[in-house]
Amino acid sequence: MEVFSNSQLYRGIIGQDLEALNYLYSSFFPKVLSMIRGYGGQEADVDDIFQEAIIIFYRKAKSKELDENTIVQPYLMVTCKQIWFKFYREKSKLKWDELPLEESGEEMLFMEYVNNRKRTLLYKHFKMLHAECKRVINAFYGGLSYEEIAEKFGFSSSQYAKRKKYICKEILIKSIKSDPMYNKIFEMDESEFL
Repeated sequence: MEVFSNSQLYRGIIGQDLEALNYLYSSFFPKVLSMIRGYGGQEADVDDIFQEAIIIFYRKAKSKELDENTIVQPYLMVTCKQIWFKFYREKSKLKWDELPLEESGEEMLFMEYVNNRKRTLLYKHFKMLHAECKRVINAFYGGLSYEEIAEKFGFSSSQYAKRKKYICKEILIKSIKSDPMYNKIFEMDESEFL
């Protein structure tokens, strides 16, 4: 099965591209199903919820409320969760504050927006790193130990690999913090970035 990038999924939803929608359904639907089942929902509920979330995304993207920087799958997950709680509330006649939510729907969407902006900023500056730094950081966050990183990249020791990862991460952090968007994001959210 072909793998679609985030921007291909975004354009696929707007263009109603059947291949992109099928990919989204086959790769993402199981996650939504698992989440909704965790809240006591049934598979029959999930079909409708998932379709409605895609329609909401489509309408917001067409009206320019969302852009290609919106990360499709997390946005759909939050939207599906909100739709489920709305459905659940109507179905069981519960008040909003009786639902098992830690945050209101608006707060969840706002936090998702802030997190999308953080990821966009991180990816922007990660792409600007030297190729070796990108490989070392990817290897470390991909689960390789310092010993494995040293062996993979021909470093003299695991200590050197650890130092190299530290230096690369510091370069990335410094680059991110020098971006004017960094302060704008942290005016919205003061949680730890890296």
